[in-house]
Amino acid sequence: MSVINKMLQELDRRNAMAGAEAATPPQQVKVVNPARDHHEWFWRVIALLVLAAVAWVGWVAYQLQPRAPLVSDKALHAQAQARKAAVAAVPPAAARPAPPPEKPKPAAEPPEMFKLAREIETPIVERKPQPAKAEAPKKVEAPKPVAAPAVKPSVDKRDRGKASEPAEVQFRRAAVLLNQGRVSEAEEQLVGALKADPAHQAARQAYVALLLEQRRMDAAERVLREALETNPTQPTFALALARLYAERRDYPAALDVLDHAGSATPSADFQALRGAVLQRLGRHAEAVDAYRRAAGSAPQSGSTWAGLAISLEALGRRSEASEAYRHALGAGALNKDVREYAEMRLKALE
Repeated sequence: MSVINKMLQELDRRNAMAGAEAATPPQQVKVVNPARDHHEWFWRVIALLVLAAVAWVGWVAYQLQPRAPLVSDKALHAQAQARKAAVAAVPPAAARPAPPPEKPKPAAEPPEMFKLAREIETPIVERKPQPAKAEAPKKVEAPKPVAAPAVKPSVDKRDRGKASEPAEVQFRRAAVLLNQGRVSEAEEQLVGALKADPAHQAARQAYVALLLEQRRMDAAERVLREALETNPTQPTFALALARLYAERRDYPAALDVLDHAGSATPSADFQALRGAVLQRLGRHAEAVDAYRRAAGSAPQSGSTWAGLAISLEALGRRSEASEAYRHALGAGALNKDVREYAEMRLKALE
């Protein structure tokens, strides 16, 4: 029993010691956050300022980039004429053989505003560049006699350059102003160019186009008549003036202008308009000849074939009229009214 008691006492002692050890609270290790660096916010502010500066510089660079100007068809055409005129102005400094390179200068296609929106009943086909070729020699010949009397060729060339410079400069300035939409200022420059050089064809074309766009028909008619009084054989200006007369149904005046310009002019536009005017005057045989010349130059024009068919039918040539109506319908590019009329007449003739 004594041994057992000793063992029990020893166990009690051990348990007491273990209980004392367990009663002792364990030591805790706390994680202490390091003290924040006060410089961190400073660098963040610096980074934001740098980003803002870069964004501002980018915006300024974008604003300083050149912008494409808004231009109208008429202004673009005027600029193209100015470039062609500048190229054509170089050859006169190359002695007597200079006139041939000058021929492309009048070849500048007339402004599209010459084609009025309100056409006479028979539509007019789009214009081709042939009229400019026929017109070029006559335009170049006019200034030559003025420069010829000079004793020394070098002085003659210098004088010619000075005489033509003001008109050319004003015309180019007008093209720039038109490009910027400053129409009234451009008109002043064009008027000045024509006063300095009445034979400046590009300036007159641009001025007439501007007047027609503004529907100032009387002023446009006056400017066109002035050009034809100087040289009546100018198909471009004659065609524009004849259109104005035809619009107000003054067909005799329109025919007179066209005949003075040359009834044999190969331009499809010119011959188609002449055929339409003759048709309105009841001169169908002559209208047929004019329409055939126009169709020969522009066989794809349905309106020309329709006008030819109308005159052939009026002359009683039914089979030829039917064939012309078929050509008109096959060529296409007819407005609704002309197409319906051609279809109706073709059925009636068959």
